[in-house]
Amino acid sequence: MEAKIGKSYLTKIPHEKGEITFQYPAFRGTFGSVAKQIDKDGLKRPTSPEVASLVYDAWKNPKGNFELEILDILRNNGLWEFTGNLYLPKSKDEINNGVIIEYDPKIINGMLSMDKNSLVKRLNENDPKVKFVPFGYKIESQTPKELEKNPYIVARYGEEGAEKIAEIASNYNPNPYLWSFGSVSMDVAKVSALVFDFGGGRLDVGGDGYTFGVVK
Repeated sequence: MEAKIGKSYLTKIPHEKGEITFQYPAFRGTFGSVAKQIDKDGLKRPTSPEVASLVYDAWKNPKGNFELEILDILRNNGLWEFTGNLYLPKSKDEINNGVIIEYDPKIINGMLSMDKNSLVKRLNENDPKVKFVPFGYKIESQTPKELEKNPYIVARYGEEGAEKIAEIASNYNPNPYLWSFGSVSMDVAKVSALVFDFGGGRLDVGGDGYTFGVVK
């Protein structure tokens, strides 16, 4: 990656079939406050696949000044991913017993807001920004290869992003850890985050336990 001086940007970050750019330095704060700062600067909130590309590019050159700072943030604070998770209980509804993943979800008063009815409609319309994964995918500790093939991880990061996350995780011990649910008794909305070094050196993929989610 490279930096443009002025209002600084990290450029030429490989992503899917092209490149993406991140503003530098990183915004700090809660999920809602970081979203507000990004919006104020007229930027796009980064989704999980984009964060995966940023971290992977930094990890490939860990001695670079900008890359080192990104990895330090990942270790010390973690990185928000603007991807929402709406976990649904088993029911007679059309979509149930799993998680709806939404890229760039609504944030109201600094809190995540995910409307089940509108998300189901978007699923039926094949909106690429909304995906559903039934429960049954592996959670908690797993091998990097299991993480790469995990249906939830593939849905959240895309195939390329899942490969990048797994490759990063494969270079650390213990195994990576997926914070998610195996089932729920009510609708639960949670934000996404990526954190390194929670639990002694592993890569943590946060899909639950990060407390800024609310149910709508």
